[in-house]
Amino acid sequence: MSLEQDTKEKYYDRIDIAQLAVSVLVFFLSLIWIGLVGLAAFGEVSMAYGDSLAIEPGMLINLMLTGLVFLAITLVSIVTTIQKITGNAKTINRSGGKVLFWATAGLVLVFGLAALACLASPEIKSIALAILAVLGIAIPVFMLLRVGARYQKSPNPKRDSGILTFSIGISTPFILLMEVLVIIFLLIVFVSGLYGKPEFMDLFNNILNNPAALQNDPTSLFSEFENIINLPDLMGWLLLVVAGIMPLVEELFKTLGVWLLKVRNPNPAESFRIGLLSGGGFALFEGLLSVNSLQLNSLGFAEWAGLILGRFGGSLLHILAGGIVGLAIGKLWQDRKLISLLLSYLAAWLLHAAWNALAIFGGINPLISEANVLAVWSYIGLVLLIFGMLLAFFGLIRKAQIASAFPLYPTRLEG
Repeated sequence: MSLEQDTKEKYYDRIDIAQLAVSVLVFFLSLIWIGLVGLAAFGEVSMAYGDSLAIEPGMLINLMLTGLVFLAITLVSIVTTIQKITGNAKTINRSGGKVLFWATAGLVLVFGLAALACLASPEIKSIALAILAVLGIAIPVFMLLRVGARYQKSPNPKRDSGILTFSIGISTPFILLMEVLVIIFLLIVFVSGLYGKPEFMDLFNNILNNPAALQNDPTSLFSEFENIINLPDLMGWLLLVVAGIMPLVEELFKTLGVWLLKVRNPNPAESFRIGLLSGGGFALFEGLLSVNSLQLNSLGFAEWAGLILGRFGGSLLHILAGGIVGLAIGKLWQDRKLISLLLSYLAAWLLHAAWNALAIFGGINPLISEANVLAVWSYIGLVLLIFGMLLAFFGLIRKAQIASAFPLYPTRLEG
């Protein structure tokens, strides 16, 4: 082996060291997550003999499996990074279309088992649907990422797992923190604007003076909730937050990993791939945790399948938006045209805003109107948007490959 070959094999830089440090951190955080869920499950067994409200087993299982998924991703990142740093990096050959075939077959099996699980007792159904929901959400994410890498020369588990780890453990929690701070600020502004209005003061005094009545009377609670929904400015504020500010915050910070890898000189196809992975990490985090908001033991198969299909749309949205911005960042480094990057951020934000707005109208309309016409049209709009995003996704893959045909500078993005 020549000296040049030996140097290349054992090359590593500060990005590799940073990846190892972040991966170890997220690995231990995932272990803590799993440990806390285990303690909660143990506490649940103890409470089952008392009068305390029991936590649904499906929720605990979902949280446990989510932690295990994160743990597995970070473990791959740690192992492959150590291999590269020590000069023992291994080359992985492509497996053709076998991965996509088996993933598709796995999804069909997941839906079939979910249909059978809905015939079982509520306890068994809750546990089975929780396990199958994790598979039903995670498999499409990895399928989309696999399709997005169709022009990649060879698999790169170190880079892929590293970006996913950074997204799950760093950028996504940072985004959630930013969103919480923004929501708190807007809530203060909103309540300050309502303070002094007769309808708001009456509602506030009603809740303040009769908290026990509201808790013991669900019908009264729902009536008060309807009053809140019908407050004049609430819908506008809800749209501003969920369909305006939240998508803006997410699209601005979701692709932090692309910017951090500038030192590796990625070409547009590589930065596109990193953007997809950044969106995929966010989609995994959001999708897997969204299951915990549901009472799985009371869901039918149609509701469960609707949840999984809806999460597919959400995952596609995050991955596509990450790819749009990632490709634009790579082209910025290639041709130095800032306007293309700004337009790509705008496109990702508008796409995300449209999805969230349709979801809001579909979810809120049944609460404010007995006629569900608007909700039906909202769901039709979401389905059409999914098909449009799929077309854009495949078109963007080809565009990224064309943009990288003649890079203006050498690239060294080995890992």
